[in-house]
Amino acid sequence: MNTIKKNFIGNSPNLLLVAFLVIVACSNPVGHIPEINPEDLAKRSNVPAPTEGTYKLVPYDQITVRFTYHPEQDPKGMIAISPDGQIDLDGIGSVQAAGRTPQELGKEIAAKSSTRLRNPEVLVRVTQYAPRKVYVGGSVKSPGIAEFQGEMTPLQAILGRGGFSNDAQKDTAILIRYTGGPDPIIGRINIIEGLENGKPERITLLTNDILYVPMSGISRADLWVKQHLNDILPTGLIGIGMGAAGS
Repeated sequence: MNTIKKNFIGNSPNLLLVAFLVIVACSNPVGHIPEINPEDLAKRSNVPAPTEGTYKLVPYDQITVRFTYHPEQDPKGMIAISPDGQIDLDGIGSVQAAGRTPQELGKEIAAKSSTRLRNPEVLVRVTQYAPRKVYVGGSVKSPGIAEFQGEMTPLQAILGRGGFSNDAQKDTAILIRYTGGPDPIIGRINIIEGLENGKPERITLLTNDILYVPMSGISRADLWVKQHLNDILPTGLIGIGMGAAGS
């Protein structure tokens, strides 16, 4: 067995192969992708954090509608925006809600009510946001869609899909964000700060973001060896290994 090992390692191509596997195992598989910080991400996304004044309503948001000077006109309970973006109000009918801010929707309802009410003023509030979704793939236990309401961080999204798989590089994730331009934003996120160092995550995800967890260098080297085992090891060595396993 020692003779086979010496012959295998002593062979120049095999020695290069061993060196290659060591380099792969120790390397960062996504080190060429630049790390992205929250400030740069916000600037490049060109999507300001939504506020009550700028947030655009979407289907399945739930809202309350209040007539300031005519409380008898207030709908009872919350109103869910339908899949087509409409809401139905007694005495008014269908009103387009999706794509408008709560303030814009309030003005639209007031305008439609002005034919039967004197100087109506309408306040619209979001009481429950519709579920958002991000896509989590790569080396996680259950790749797929992670839904959230309000805000979600990258680590929360990964844990929401079962956490890291055993072959994951646990300190890194790749964020892919489409902003309507010709090219998406692609950046490397430092996950280890929130996972081990207890630092709060400073990046929050937007709906339709893609989060990819890469395989570690050691796992990639191990996978490569398994896929090319017959090409790497001498036939005699494989036979001895199989014989030892069967004994």
